[in-house]
Amino acid sequence: MDVDSERVPSFLGHTLSAEEADGLCTAARKALAAQGSPARPAFYEGLKEHIDRIPESVRSILNEFKNSPSLCALRLSGVRVDPDACGPTPLSWQEPLDSGRQALEEAQLALLAAALGEVFAWPTIQRGRMVQNLLPVESDREEQSGHGSVALEWHTEDGFHPDRCRYLALLGIRNPDRVPTTLGTVAEVRLTDHHRSVLHQRRFLIRPDLEHLRQLARIAPDSDMLRRARAMHEAPEPAALLFGAPESPCLRIDAPYTTAVAGDDEAAEALAAIVGELTRVQRDVVVGQGDALLVDNYRAVHGRRAFLPRFDGTDRWLKRVSVAAGPLPTAPGAGARVLAI
Repeated sequence: MDVDSERVPSFLGHTLSAEEADGLCTAARKALAAQGSPARPAFYEGLKEHIDRIPESVRSILNEFKNSPSLCALRLSGVRVDPDACGPTPLSWQEPLDSGRQALEEAQLALLAAALGEVFAWPTIQRGRMVQNLLPVESDREEQSGHGSVALEWHTEDGFHPDRCRYLALLGIRNPDRVPTTLGTVAEVRLTDHHRSVLHQRRFLIRPDLEHLRQLARIAPDSDMLRRARAMHEAPEPAALLFGAPESPCLRIDAPYTTAVAGDDEAAEALAAIVGELTRVQRDVVVGQGDALLVDNYRAVHGRRAFLPRFDGTDRWLKRVSVAAGPLPTAPGAGARVLAI
């Protein structure tokens, strides 16, 4: 069942008024005219004046979410989305890469995301496109990715990487079957003090998901990035799953790709405990047409329920953007927004 986010303390929901929705759309149109495509890194350079054109009431909600010690997700409903203008749901993420048909929708999501921090992308995900497409792909039906249609197990986005995003931003283009996104927050889990202590120690291995490896093998089979990604998969560095203040910890974990260090039964027990708790507290949140879902990737895990795609142009289609809270780990400039693995 779709959770009423306004009644859950860790979640905040807001439906844009017509004035707010029109204001966001107008700001996005002006940003498009001045900055070019949101799919490209250059769009995000010098964007502040356009972020400042987002209605003040919406910026206030974004700041409330960003500065809250407890909120893990914000859903803004009523964003102006025209699915007919966007076109049918593509059969592959590659089809809509440069069509421009969704530029206005992408610009609105980009502004909301950029209000939280620095937008970036990975070269291994949809060729470094800044706004990605989440839609079912027939050849990937069984994959643990945004293109599969089996249940996507909950995870921290790119939990294996030290430069993983702080915020994940999603926008629904269409979702007629109301396929839910799953969300769970570390703030709601119940753990013993002993398990919490163990989870704060570097006794766990988080491997990269196979999407990064597959894409790198195609686009850069002889690259240092592929060698690094394979090393992360074959011999990952031990990491803690909880970090930050013990009374209000942050989290990194990826259910299918996280294990305890070999032979560490105590860590395996603590891992089983937090996996069980995150599974217990996860909730369904439908990201429908015009819904923007902003997730704190340090406090929440997310996934997706299984669904039966039709591949007829009407399937679930979301847009996705990754956001760093602070400066990007490379030199300034548009090119620095595509991070090396």
